[in-house]
Amino acid sequence: MTRILRYILQHDTGMAPCIDAGLVSLATCKPKIRASAKPGEWVVGFRPSPAPRGIVVWAGRVAHSADVGDYERQYRGRSDAVYRAKPGGGFKRLRPDYHPGADEFRKDMSAPVLIFDPDATWYFGAEPHMLPEELMHLAAGGRGHRVKGANDGDAAALQSWLSGLKLPGIHAPPRDPAPKRPRCS
Repeated sequence: MTRILRYILQHDTGMAPCIDAGLVSLATCKPKIRASAKPGEWVVGFRPSPAPRGIVVWAGRVAHSADVGDYERQYRGRSDAVYRAKPGGGFKRLRPDYHPGADEFRKDMSAPVLIFDPDATWYFGAEPHMLPEELMHLAAGGRGHRVKGANDGDAAALQSWLSGLKLPGIHAPPRDPAPKRPRCS
């Protein structure tokens, strides 16, 4: 059975997930999801309350993962490529405004970057969509992420529903304006 990792996207600024140039990635925030999601699995982000439960902000199938240094080298210039590997080891923070604390740095470095399949990823941002009733059991609620509760066939049903809405891609800007000090969800 294909896993579907679901969570509440508290802050949607286009950074985590990053939506630069039509490619969706998750390079910061959500370290437990980044550590456990495998290629072929799905990640779905939902609107927080007070919005009704089950509103999908984005959904994507993991294409592959990369360690933080390799990601920054391969995707240099993306807004979420914020840590550059130093020649002697360690990492240099490229954006001092983003996650300036030691705990945030540790979390960002604790898991690989997820890169999502452009042919199986939808980002709705400020124009999210309500899950259909037959998939409502996938709706995330509360803190942390969910994996349990998905049934055989849910990944195919999710992709079919998303495909019926629109072609894969970025369909709207992020819900939240970029804050002065970007935060994780």
